[in-house]
Amino acid sequence: MPQPFLYRMSKGAFLSIVCTLCCWLSVAGQSAFRVLEDSSRQLSPAAVLDAWNEGRFRPLEPAYLNPGYTTSHFWIAVSAPDVAFADSKLLVLDNPHINRLEWYGSGHQSMRLIALTGDYFPFRQRPVIHPSFVFKFNNGPGLYFLKIDKHHESLQAPLRLADSAPFLAEQERIALVNGILTGIVLLIVLFGAFLYVNTKDAVYGWYALYVLSTLGWIWSNNGLGFQHLWPDSAYFPSRSRVVFVLFNFIFTVQFLKVFTGLGQRGSRLRQPLLFAQGVWMAMLMATLWPIDYQRYAQATMVILRALPFFSLAALGLMVAGLIYKVAKGNRPSLIYLAAVSVLLFFAVMEDLFHLGKVKLPVFFAHYGLFAGIVLEMIIITFGLAARFSRYRKEKETLLAAMHDQQKKLTDTIVTVEENERKELADRLHDEIGSLLALASLQLDAAKGNPLSGAEPVDRASGIIREISETVRNISHQLTPVAMEKYGLVKAVTDLTSIANASGRIRIELVIIGFGDDAQYSRNFKNILYRIIQELLQNVLRHAEAGHVLIQLIEHDDHCALLVEDDGKGISGDLSDPRLLRSIRSKVSYLEGVIHIENQNQTGALINIELPLPKLN
Repeated sequence: MPQPFLYRMSKGAFLSIVCTLCCWLSVAGQSAFRVLEDSSRQLSPAAVLDAWNEGRFRPLEPAYLNPGYTTSHFWIAVSAPDVAFADSKLLVLDNPHINRLEWYGSGHQSMRLIALTGDYFPFRQRPVIHPSFVFKFNNGPGLYFLKIDKHHESLQAPLRLADSAPFLAEQERIALVNGILTGIVLLIVLFGAFLYVNTKDAVYGWYALYVLSTLGWIWSNNGLGFQHLWPDSAYFPSRSRVVFVLFNFIFTVQFLKVFTGLGQRGSRLRQPLLFAQGVWMAMLMATLWPIDYQRYAQATMVILRALPFFSLAALGLMVAGLIYKVAKGNRPSLIYLAAVSVLLFFAVMEDLFHLGKVKLPVFFAHYGLFAGIVLEMIIITFGLAARFSRYRKEKETLLAAMHDQQKKLTDTIVTVEENERKELADRLHDEIGSLLALASLQLDAAKGNPLSGAEPVDRASGIIREISETVRNISHQLTPVAMEKYGLVKAVTDLTSIANASGRIRIELVIIGFGDDAQYSRNFKNILYRIIQELLQNVLRHAEAGHVLIQLIEHDDHCALLVEDDGKGISGDLSDPRLLRSIRSKVSYLEGVIHIENQNQTGALINIELPLPKLN
């Protein structure tokens, strides 16, 4: 009886049943999937069904479609032999970056479109809400076909059949783990940003951007970005991975420059790395340019092919530079290479799992790359934490040194003040006291001898005038009245005029600027006046000079003071901090610099530069 029945069937229906039986056997035995490459990209669903009936599909073993860069469409055939299979199984395509997917249910003579999805469509259009692509066998038992369209791009499509209930239950655990790993990475980003704000060290800022771009790539690579951040975009999902990886390359170079010194000024790698950054930036701008790349599919594929080779060459150059620095004892380079090695191990193991070469625990299968990146960031973060600890200790050491220097400066100022008080007391005792005694004697003489006439009184009057002049000079030395009334230039001019009046020395004064010294603080002007005064007094007392040149020049942000004489010069070590200690302390207080030198023949030259503090 079966024979007449078979004769009544059409040839196509007969082939369809036979092939379906073969597919059922493949599900139970070797492979659940068969594949057909459509190099013309023109096959209709009916033509695909004819190709199936004619046996032109080939087994896909292992269940990993990996043609690389391709210009073809691919059709995957899957069979659901019974109702229980169709209700309990899901087809999972573990690649969130397929441009267009069409899911068909097949009868003997036709195919029905069940689902249309891909990253060219909104996320909500997916038949199962999941970062990857998941399809239900909701057409009942029979053949199913999945059309995969990613032409002129690189295509990798791991396929598997999963039990529906465990798979959907597992999604909660996956979301939890992804949330934990994302939280760890965001904490590392905040850590880097916090250190940058507190230290103003560029290494922490570039590290935060480096980690953030890495997280962006992970989220885009795993499909989480499309699901949670840009679910309605038809523009960004297909570009997101390229955008974040290019940002990551650029920030990696910047981070390594400041962390390890790779490619800094004077390095042979500086120009190649700058060129690589320029190329990556150009590719980034081209990727973000809002055009339809399907119009330029061939050119797009050429660029996408060139990007990995160029990037691998640049990264290989960076690794070689890091290895060279490790050989030279550069600790940050060793830390970075160790961190990248951990990431590379996890990435390779995950790829081998998807290729079916190794069997791994579920955690490694789903989170290997993410976990590897988290471990990489943790290792680098420990290195940066150690760097911050060294920075803190160096800062504490510097503060202690500044405290000691400030204490020494304070001690010097106190000593100078005591010396000035002693000098003032000596002058009051020796000059004013003796003159007052003489005046008193003259007045006593006139009082005791009325016949002496006016001569003692005149002498007493002359002594009192001399006392008045001496008091005036001492007062000017203590607080120059001319500067209070007429400014710094007048005070310095009066100072040199008094010295010139003695006739023992000729002082040449040149002042350029300081026409309006009201913009400078009183303290600054007083200290500058004291420096000039002390330098002049040293020349008068010790240099045995006949001529002195004093130049005071005001510049935009500093002033220059030069004092040059033709005396006997300065003996001893000119770099000894005890030499001109009082003047050095005043210059240091004003955050200036002082340079002392003896002239070739005779005399000395002292050059001082002081920053000009503006009044707020």
